[in-house]
This record gives sequence, structure tokens and C-alpha cells, in this order.
Amino acid sequence: MPAERLPQTLAERADLPARARTLLEEQLAEYSAGIEPQLRASLTELEQELFKLAEQARSDAEQQTAFESLREVKRTRADAAPRLLLLMEGRLAGLGLPQVRAAETRFDLALIEHDELEEAITLDDIATHTEMRASQALFELGHRYAVLAASPLLETEALPLGPHALVQGLHEVAGGMGLPREHRTTFYRLFDRRLLGAAEVLYGGLNKHLALRGILPNLRSYLPRRNPESQPRKRGAETSATPTEPLPPPPAQTAADAVMGNLRELLEKRRSSMGEAANEPTGGYVASGEELQTVLAGLQTRAPEPVQMGGRTVQRTVQHLQQDMLAELRRFSPDGRTPQFSAEHRDTLDLIALLFDRLMDETRSGGSAQRLLSRLQVPLLRAALADRSFFTQRAHPARRLLNTVAETANTWMDTGEGESDTVLGDKLHRTVDRVLGEFSGDLSLFEKLVDELEAHVHTLKRRAEMSERRQLEAAQGRDRLEQARASAASAIQERLAGRTVPPLTRALLEQAWCDALALANLRHGEDSEAFHRRLAAADELLREPEQRDNERLRVELQNGLEQIGLQGAEASQLAHRVLDLPHAAGTPGETASQTELAMRLKARQKLGDDEAAKQENEPALLTPLNAEEQRALAHLKTVPFGTWFEFTINQQGQRVPRKLAWYTPATNRCLFVSARGTAGPERKLEQVARLMALGQVRLQPQREESLIDRAWNSLVAGLRQFGMAPRAAAAAT
Repeated sequence: MPAERLPQTLAERADLPARARTLLEEQLAEYSAGIEPQLRASLTELEQELFKLAEQARSDAEQQTAFESLREVKRTRADAAPRLLLLMEGRLAGLGLPQVRAAETRFDLALIEHDELEEAITLDDIATHTEMRASQALFELGHRYAVLAASPLLETEALPLGPHALVQGLHEVAGGMGLPREHRTTFYRLFDRRLLGAAEVLYGGLNKHLALRGILPNLRSYLPRRNPESQPRKRGAETSATPTEPLPPPPAQTAADAVMGNLRELLEKRRSSMGEAANEPTGGYVASGEELQTVLAGLQTRAPEPVQMGGRTVQRTVQHLQQDMLAELRRFSPDGRTPQFSAEHRDTLDLIALLFDRLMDETRSGGSAQRLLSRLQVPLLRAALADRSFFTQRAHPARRLLNTVAETANTWMDTGEGESDTVLGDKLHRTVDRVLGEFSGDLSLFEKLVDELEAHVHTLKRRAEMSERRQLEAAQGRDRLEQARASAASAIQERLAGRTVPPLTRALLEQAWCDALALANLRHGEDSEAFHRRLAAADELLREPEQRDNERLRVELQNGLEQIGLQGAEASQLAHRVLDLPHAAGTPGETASQTELAMRLKARQKLGDDEAAKQENEPALLTPLNAEEQRALAHLKTVPFGTWFEFTINQQGQRVPRKLAWYTPATNRCLFVSARGTAGPERKLEQVARLMALGQVRLQPQREESLIDRAWNSLVAGLRQFGMAPRAAAAAT
């Protein structure tokens, strides 16, 4: 095969044996059947996510970008799967050729922009997650493909259908859609969520297909679980072209080693700065990792006892858990020696303790989130002790579980507004109960529980969005009604100015006909024929009786009055009396005088009076805004919809989160909603500005990161302060 051109299809590989080419074609078909549904589902979720981003956009430009991406996804999604499979076929067609290097499936992370680096890291994370999840199947697939290509063992990075080749294909497919980088990253993460659960089945199916076709059917491989100094692992007798030395650890593990090394150095500097003893094991009994897991497994099944501090009950911390572990380890300690943690295990315990402390700071004091976090301390510690990538992988199953439980409880349960949700509360407690009752080291349990909980939260979000949309439409309707009433009242007062009008005529125009004008404005608009007909009726009513077409005007008045809620007989009688026309005998209210009719009109409930009554309950502005309040008002008018605020709701200082869903510059009326889409009391922007100046309302900082990422970044930033030079640390302080 010429070096300058690599084959793009399996049909071009005439040098391959016919059986090998046929098997590779079947592999591609098997791969296609497994990957296409995941890709289609991910694109559907991407469309939903882009639509949500457009709805919640903070600017017109951001909204336009989201809609453009949505259009491109809809336009090109039919070509996405064929394009990806053509790319993967090209990888298969290059199997065994010297021109194809494993490095081609990886990204060069040197000398590139920050955004490109983030995208490359995201893709590399996806490949690494999948590799770790399906490591056994990928290892066996490397042996079987080596047999097909008559080559040495293929590493995971060189597998033509492996995760590294797949993310390279995803990168090209997303680039072909013309999506901006932030939307491509969203697509990658949605696909990663689906691929993570399907990876073992996908690559296991490829292995099973080759085994059934006679390619190493009896292959038995054993992946290394100890460090490289341990003896070489055993291989099945049928394995061919197997290297004699152990495989190097996967890249994610190497990265975890490096990060843990840095964190441990910072922890040591923190201890030195705080005057804490190193507490290195000297003569005591150092517990092994297996013993720690055994002790924690026992503690996991027990209900944690409450801790009394200062006369009150507080949540148990990881420090309390460490004391319980040391007490339990005495059962394993020979000769009565004092049990101790190894330096590495002690550092892991300290990191988990610091992480939970930060999570407690990020959640509401005394809320359900903190109680659930306390119950998850033991299983999360077990996961971190067994897998140090817990500290380096943002999508680690244990971290996802911790974040989802904490964020869900903090956002939906601990709002402080009395919006109880027993179904969600039961769901959260059942999730934690299953972790405590079933977790024994298998991270797939975390993945399953997180997916179930996220599906439930997705339903809550959809309900909240629908509720918020209804509240927004209602608020906009009330605002339009207020403006229509103001416009109608202005038109009527303009016509009545300087005129001497009978009391009944004035009451009819100022009360009932003002509503009829407002209703015509709402339904048809100020420039409509219906609105101008109502105005013409008012003008004609104010003319001299001999200049009016009384019969036509009577019909117009009666129709207008009936539309605003008057009964037919009542509307007819009122129209006759105001025009001083004779009416049929026996009509209800026939004997009522014009003064009595005018009083009835003034007493009737006007259009929108029930909403006006609600507004009267809000504190009115009795004095003009001062300079500080004017600055707050000017800032409020620049805040985009979707910004979160915190409102103080009582004298105890309790705060509740509310989102600015809408405001109108015409009246400065605004709408704030809770996370569930429930509307708070309606206010004007001036009232909110005054509350901000008083400190009773404040903006919440915009947070793009998840709760656990914020806690972890805060933890690392705190440790880095101890790692700075003394002068730099003093300056930072």
C-alpha cells in the first residue's frame, strides 16, 4: 500500500486475506449496530439542550448562536452516523499498516489555545473513561485484532474501533456540523454519558463475534492489578504475540499519580504551616488497604450515631469516621500495637475530609443535603481509597453520585420556601440506602443510581419550566392589561376634559366603556378597526342628542357592555337610559334612576381589579429612590433574564433563591420564580432596588461549575496557599 495514501474502505485492502477482510466487515456492522443508537440519542439530547440554552440565554447574541447550532444539528444529524462509520471504516482499513500510528488517534496538547486544550482534554477524558470501563474487553480485542493483522499486540490507543479512534471520529463529525466549541463540548459530554454505560456491551460483543468465528476462542487474559514491580501476569496458552513484560499503566492512572503527588506535597506544607504533627507511622501497626476496606464495609452497614458538641447534635464528619476506623482496626492489630494509617491512606482521608467540609459550606446549614452527605461519607471514602482517579476525573462515578445527590437536595429540597416534595425526598433516601446496602467496590452501581436520579430530576425541571412559562404568560398578560387600561383611561379623560357631562354618561365612559376599550385593545390592538369603533362610539355619545345616530350607537354600546360581562337585559337597559331612549316595559331595573345606575357602574368590579388588589399588598414607594437605590435600579436593568437572586424573607435572616424570569421596561414590573417555577410576590424593579440597598436582596454569583467542582476547586485553592512562598502567601492574604 503506498505510503502517501491510506485506504479509506475495506474494499481497498486487497492485501488482506479474504477471511480477515470479511471478519472486519462484520466487525464494522456489529459496531454500527451498537454505536448508531447511542449517537442518535445523543443528538436528540443535544437538540433539547440547545433549545434550553436558547431559552435561558443571557443575551440576543447567545440566543442566536444556540438557535443556529440547533438548526445545524437538525440539518446535518442524518449524515452524522454515516460520516462517523466511514471514518471508523477508514481506521479498520488501515489495520496492520506501518503508516498508521497510535499517536494519530490522540491529540497533541502542546502550543494550542486554552479552548482547544479544554476540548482535547474533554475528548481524552471520554476515551480514558471508556477504556477503564471496558479495559478487559479492549485488552482481549487487541489480541484478536493482532491475529487478524498478523502483528504484535495492539494497544488500546491503536485499536481501529477503540475509544481513542472513536473520539477522534466524534471530533470530526462535530466539526462537520459547524458547531461552536462550547456546543461541541456539550455534545461530547452527552455522548460520553451514554457510551459509558454501553461500552462493556459494545466491545464485549465485538470480542464474542470474533471468538465465535474462531479467533482465539479460548483466550483468557488477566490485567495487572498491582504495581509494575509485581510478577508478570499469566496468559492463556492460546494467546499469540503476547509481550513478556507487563503493560504500562493507563494514562489516566499516570495522571492520577502525578496529581496525587502534588496534592500530598501541599497537604504536608499545610500541616507544617498549621503546626500539626506529621504523625508518620513509627512502630505502630500500619493497616493495609484491604483491612481499611473491611473496616469501612462494617461501618457502612451501621447507622451513624449522632455527635453532641456544645450541647447540640451535629453531623458526623470524616474526622469522627477516622476515629471509628482506628477503633475497629484494633481487631487486626498484632501484639496490641496501636493501629495507624499509612502516609498515602492518611492523605486520602484528609483530602476526603476537606472535600466534605467544602461541600458542607456549599450546602444549606441543617438541610437534607448535609444529612445525605454525612451518610455517604463511608462509601465515598471506600471508592477514593480504592481508586485515586476519584481526585482527578470530574466524571468519576463516585463524584457524579456525590454531586447529583447534594445538588438535587440543595436545589429542590432545601429551598426554605416550604415546597416539600415527598416523592423526591423518598427517591434521594432510597438512593443513599441502596449505596449503603449494595456498594462493595463496583462503581457501576453509582452510575446506575445517578442515571435514575438524573432522570427524575429531568422530569422536575421540565415541570418547573412549564410552570415558569405559565407564570410568565400570566405576568405578561397582566402587564398588557394594565397598559391597555391606562391607554383607554387616557383616551376617555382626553375626551371628557372641559366638558359638562351627565353623571350616568360620565360613569359609563369612565367605568364600563374604559374596560370595553381596554378589551378591544388587548384582543385586536390599538390600530384595529374594533378599537377605533369603540372610540368613535365614545365621541358620538358626547355629541348633542340631535347629532347622534341613536339606534346604531345603542347597538354598539350594548355589544360593548355585554363583552365586559354585563347581562343582556342590564346592558340593554343601560344603553337605553344613557341615550334617553324609551325601552320595553318590565325590564329589570326599569325604575332605577340615572343616579342609581351611575352608582352601580362605579361599584362594579372593573377589568383586572383582582390583579390590582394583589399589587396593593406590595409595599409602595412612599419616597423617591436615593442615589444608592438609583444605582441598584440601573444595575438591575442590565441584568439578563435567568439571573438568580437571594431574598431575605423573615427577621431571622432566612434567604430563599429566586430567579428573575422577566421584567418590562414600560412599567418596570418584574417576575421572580423559584426553582420549581412558582411565582413569588410581584414587584416593581424600584422596590427590588430598594431592597437591594437595604441588603435584603442580593445577586447570587453566576456558577457554571457543578457543586462538587466548586468544592474541589476551593479545596485545591486553599491548599495552594500553603504551597506559596511566605512573601507571596502574605501578599495573597
